[in-house]
Amino acid sequence: MDQKMWTVPALANFLGKPTSWVYDNHEKQAIPSFRVGQQLRFWPNEVMTWLEGNCREQGVA
Repeated sequence: MDQKMWTVPALANFLGKPTSWVYDNHEKQAIPSFRVGQQLRFWPNEVMTWLEGNCREQGVA
């Protein structure tokens, strides 16, 4: 895989959330993650798939 895994700060920056939100919600929200030692890592393509399947659509009423 040519992609670099995201760290918690990188994912938080991408989502526009604080790092504390990522730590508090990665299990609750089932964000696909891996532990590398004691640190969380995220594959960007898996996060994008998760977003597509789990985020509410901003539809027109």
